[in-house]
Amino acid sequence: MYGANVRKGRKIAATLSLGWQASGSSAPSGPFRANHLLSHVGEDLIQSATSLMTLAMESLGSVAKRELRFLIEASIKLCFVQQQGYNLTVEEKLNKFEDVLWSQKISVQRNLDLRLLPETFRPQLVEEVGRLYGLTSKFVHLTPAQIEQRIEMASRGRRLGREIPAEIDEFNQLISKGLAASLVLLFHSVPTHVAGEWLVKTDGTSHDWYFAGSRFIAAIDSDFDYKHERQDKLVEVQSARAAKVSF
Repeated sequence: MYGANVRKGRKIAATLSLGWQASGSSAPSGPFRANHLLSHVGEDLIQSATSLMTLAMESLGSVAKRELRFLIEASIKLCFVQQQGYNLTVEEKLNKFEDVLWSQKISVQRNLDLRLLPETFRPQLVEEVGRLYGLTSKFVHLTPAQIEQRIEMASRGRRLGREIPAEIDEFNQLISKGLAASLVLLFHSVPTHVAGEWLVKTDGTSHDWYFAGSRFIAAIDSDFDYKHERQDKLVEVQSARAAKVSF
């Protein structure tokens, strides 16, 4: 059980990296790609995602949660800046949105255009992102809550390297939701067709990947049910999509 949960965590991080790379490579080339923030910070995001499970496997869960917070914050800001400064150069974006990029607040997420999500899912994503950011922020600075948690874990014999399967599974759920939210934000920072090309196969079915289990990724996938190649198998596609949702 322990080994299976750890392998699951590796798969989560690896799949996310592929998703980011595919999304970035599907975006238009030329000036657009050169001036998209993802072209310049994508490597940092992939490194952070890949490091999550390495840190967790070394029983450095608190550090991993700090990395997850960075990913969530970076994804929010990247999405906001790209939407608000779509046609600006990188230099112009850095100047115009300097205060946003420096700020530790994520209130700008409430001004994001989440058009790929059905309306009912948009406030749910905002709430989810806020909750995840708040949870992971508890591990950025030394706080009473963090100390109390350590004391409580020590009282139960839970020390470095002695995590139980249930704790690893809980961590996997956390990064699953956090990284899925990051992907959703990324998809909203690039042209709509990028998400469609990544989520929908040429025969109209949905790609079978780990993040198909996210209710938000599934919701975005449903936005492409209008595609011609889906019409003769739409019920099948919708049924398979619903069956995969698990977080």
